[in-house]
Amino acid sequence: MALITLKQLLDHAAEKNPNYDKQVNIIYGGSLTPENSEALFRMENIDEGSMSLCSIDPQAFIKLCHVADKLNYGEKV
Repeated sequence: MALITLKQLLDHAAEKNPNYDKQVNIIYGGSLTPENSEALFRMENIDEGSMSLCSIDPQAFIKLCHVADKLNYGEKV
């Protein structure tokens, strides 16, 4: 059985429907942290993510929100 990457799967689907990438949201299934969130939020094919332990640590959650907010407004983190 051949392994296929998510990008290959999306590229194949986009060949059949050019608007496919606009219709599908990809959620990062690992744990977002203040340390990895900027890199993950900047990835072209990741639209959302889960916070897991970060969601119960108020300081980490606030930092994560600041990273997302700054990236949303085009500021450097």
